[in-house]
Amino acid sequence: MQQSFDVRQLDPTWQVAREARRRSQETLMNCYCREVAGPAGELAVGPALHQSDWPIAARLALQRESGLALHVQLPRTGDRLLAAVSGYSITGNFRYCAVPFFHKASGKRWALIDWADLASVLLREMGLRHGRPASCELHEQLHNSVAMTALALSHPPTLQACKDPLNNYIESEQSLVFGHPFHPAPKSRQGFDDEDLHRYSPELKATFPLHYFEVQLDDVVQRSLLPERCDQIVASGAPTVGNGRCAIPMHPWQARHMLTHPLITEAMASGRMRYLGEHGKPFHATSSVRTLYQRGNPYFYKFSLNVRLTNCVRKNAWYELEGAIEVSRIMRELLPSLQREFPGLCVLEEPAFLSIDMGDNNQALNREVVEGFGMILRSSLEPLLEAGATPVLSAALFGNHHFGESHMRDQLASIASREGCSLWDATERWFSYYVAQLMQPVLHCYFSHGLVFEPHLQNVVVSLRRGWPCQTFLRDFEGVKLLPNHYPPQVLSNVGERAREALWYDEELGWKRVAYCLFVNNFAEAIVQLAGNQRLPQQRLWSIVRHHLRHYQSRWGTAASARRIQALMSGEPLPGKTNLSNCFLQRADRASTYVPVGNPIATAEEVGAWN
Repeated sequence: MQQSFDVRQLDPTWQVAREARRRSQETLMNCYCREVAGPAGELAVGPALHQSDWPIAARLALQRESGLALHVQLPRTGDRLLAAVSGYSITGNFRYCAVPFFHKASGKRWALIDWADLASVLLREMGLRHGRPASCELHEQLHNSVAMTALALSHPPTLQACKDPLNNYIESEQSLVFGHPFHPAPKSRQGFDDEDLHRYSPELKATFPLHYFEVQLDDVVQRSLLPERCDQIVASGAPTVGNGRCAIPMHPWQARHMLTHPLITEAMASGRMRYLGEHGKPFHATSSVRTLYQRGNPYFYKFSLNVRLTNCVRKNAWYELEGAIEVSRIMRELLPSLQREFPGLCVLEEPAFLSIDMGDNNQALNREVVEGFGMILRSSLEPLLEAGATPVLSAALFGNHHFGESHMRDQLASIASREGCSLWDATERWFSYYVAQLMQPVLHCYFSHGLVFEPHLQNVVVSLRRGWPCQTFLRDFEGVKLLPNHYPPQVLSNVGERAREALWYDEELGWKRVAYCLFVNNFAEAIVQLAGNQRLPQQRLWSIVRHHLRHYQSRWGTAASARRIQALMSGEPLPGKTNLSNCFLQRADRASTYVPVGNPIATAEEVGAWN
């Protein structure tokens, strides 16, 4: 008998496109279930029993995969959705079986649904729920994200251990093929064309020199906590310019963008400013796209980039420049005592910024220039790295779907073989070290010092020695906020009113941001990956989180921390950030709302941890 085959299976381009679409479908469904269907009671997960109207293909597939049916009601349109997951997840971290998704429109039969139609169905339901039309921009972001994911899949990461720790670090920063597992468009890059994507995307191993503008020192606005001015620091890699002038570095894409700005074209024509083009050794694009790393350079360069990456156009707002310096000043005072308590803690400060101010009467245009040229220096992790340690981005381990899962499995298997223990013993011990080193200083900063860190997977770098976590690096002061009762206006006298307002979070919002990033974005993702959908191993890892919460309270606790930690122990829901709703409603990230997420800490048995 002649065997038929689909020629598309032999086409790698088709295969990566299919994988990108499938992952987008899974991520979008998880976003909707966590943010909308779950809280509204419109989600059911369980065995496919006595469901006579479900398609035979779906029932047979569920039986074959030994999975559970994930069934979503869409009451505004009367539609229904059906997918297969490999197990129940109290936190909504569903892992999908290799089974198609099904859709039943009102009055019609069940039918297969692809990722684009799923997006249309869900956004139409959200539009009716919120009384507004579905966002065309979000549709564009979704398509943009799928295209970028397919491009990244065509250059898959290696993330294999090598002798050079910094090469491993660069590889981890450039390995995030899939991006945020609970964002509808995690790889969206609106503003980049196809050539830009190839040239500047970290997933494609992007390296490039900076571009420079020569400007008068009188037009420079800067601040520094360092012995040198910011313009003097960046001059080491810049082209030589005359007295009374300095060279301002810029991301190449942003340089091209700013060359079309009316104030810049005017300044160029008058000789007030000169474009110098590219210069110097190349930098590596890191996971944020706009923050660049160069081996041996004492600083990362965090540039403005007028590109919409996920939720936001990534420019350094003028008040964020001030805020970064203020948080660095505060951290410099606190860090010695914090490191005595938590020796593995490292914080990458942002001690200097640089931009230009044309002093133009058109305030809107002038602000565009200040923000468009704004850059922040972030301390490199190289001088802080312990001997023999390898820094790795946490998102590369736990936020990168099967690539991260495969890498962690290999790492833990190597540890187990070397230590003569079981793979699961190595997993528990590794996770216990990771939780302790991250959770304890983050909670202490919040409860004792009023500092709101955002320890999500992309803001945390873990340093490994012989595979074990030995240091934790916290970064990105744009997300660090302050509680007003710890930092009233007189304490923040170094910054303007707008910068103070941007830095302040009230106590409730601050806690939601910390708890979401720590327990939901970070630990929940790590646990699901390390334990799969096995209920008892997941409970065991959540028991480790519970143990370290108790340990924190017993050693460093206050009345405020006792209230929050006891609530977690008693089952108060965890906060889940509403990325899908934020994108749909076009809300600023600061205006994010939160939905309740199931709390596995409450039901985890109390056990001793490894440390």
